[in-house]
Amino acid sequence: MMIFNTTYVVDEKIHSAWMQWMRNYYIKEIEETTPLSQPAFFKVLSQEVEGESYCLQFSAPSILEMKEWENKHKERLEAMMREKFGESVLFFSTYLKQLL
Repeated sequence: MMIFNTTYVVDEKIHSAWMQWMRNYYIKEIEETTPLSQPAFFKVLSQEVEGESYCLQFSAPSILEMKEWENKHKERLEAMMREKFGESVLFFSTYLKQLL
């Protein structure tokens, strides 16, 4: 199984608005446009930067399906987040392969 993982660092000033937007819009939008499934949303407990850190993961049957979704939708969704929250939210994505 493949996992699409995005880690976010969120400025405390916009934290509540960002959390609401993630739950009510962003995660639902991914679920509606994707072969990605099983969303898991985590709070990162080890803090190495200022702000609140979170991790959002979705599963996919293959890296091909993950990349296909990324090519079609990721840029649009990330642009919406940047437009809404600017540099108050920093993020990066990685592909993970489940071994066990």
